Amino acid sequence: MIRINQLVQNHTAFIAVLLIAMCPELTGCRATAAPDAGFLEQPQLMHEGVNRLPFNAVWFKPGINYSSYKKVYVAPVDTTHLLKHEWWGDSSFAPGDQASQAQDLGEYFRQEVGARFTAESPQRFKLVEVPDSETLIIELAIVEVVPTKVWLNTIGYIAIGALSQGTTAFEGRFKDGASKEVIAEFKDREYGQIDIVSVNDLTWFKHSKHTIRIWADDIEEICTSQPDQAIEPMSSVTLKVW
Repeated sequence: MIRINQLVQNHTAFIAVLLIAMCPELTGCRATAAPDAGFLEQPQLMHEGVNRLPFNAVWFKPGINYSSYKKVYVAPVDTTHLLKHEWWGDSSFAPGDQASQAQDLGEYFRQEVGARFTAESPQRFKLVEVPDSETLIIELAIVEVVPTKVWLNTIGYIAIGALSQGTTAFEGRFKDGASKEVIAEFKDREYGQIDIVSVNDLTWFKHSKHTIRIWADDIEEICTSQPDQAIEPMSSVTLKVW
C-alpha cells in the first residue's frame, strides 16, 4: 500500500511539473476579461491590471469607508446577461434547460457569498434580506460559462484550444443602501481550476462552482480588508490525489 501511495504521489508531482512548464506562473496564467455583457452601469470607469485585487477590471469610488456599513445584502444573481456560445445549439439540453440551470448556478453564487459574510465577518456585517440605509448592497451577474473540453466532447462538440478546463465570468457592483448609488464595479473571468487526477466533468457548469467559491472569498475579503491590502488571484491548478 505504501508503495502504491508513493507511485501516485510521484505521478502527481510529475504532472504538476508539466503543468508548471506550460504555465510558469500559475496564478498569472489567467483568462483575459470577458466582453462587457451589459450588466454594469459604468464599465468605462473600470481599470484593468490592478495588481492588489484578484479581478480583471475594477472601479471603486474614492473616499468610501466600508467599515461604516453594518449590514450586507446579496441580491439574487442575474443570469439574463449570460453570453451564448455555439455549443449551446449542439448540446442535448431540452429547451430552457440552460436558463434554469444557470439560475441554479446563480443562486449557488448568492448563497456562497452570503455564507462567507456569515462565517468570516459576523461582527462586521449582518447578512440581511431587506437592505436599509446601513446596508452595503452586492449585485452580481454570471455572464459566461464555457464548459470543459471533456464535457464538450461528450456532446459531440469539437473543442479547439490548448487550454481545456473551461471558463466562468461574472460582473458585479456595490451600492450604497441609503442612496442606491453605485460605489464600485468589477468583473472577472477565470479558467476552471485544473484537477490533476479527477478529470471527469459530469455537468457543464461543475468547474464554475469552484471558481464561484473563490470569488465569494474574494468579495468578502475586499469588503473587510485594508485599502492597500493585496488579495491573491485564483490559482490555475489544484493537486488532488483520490
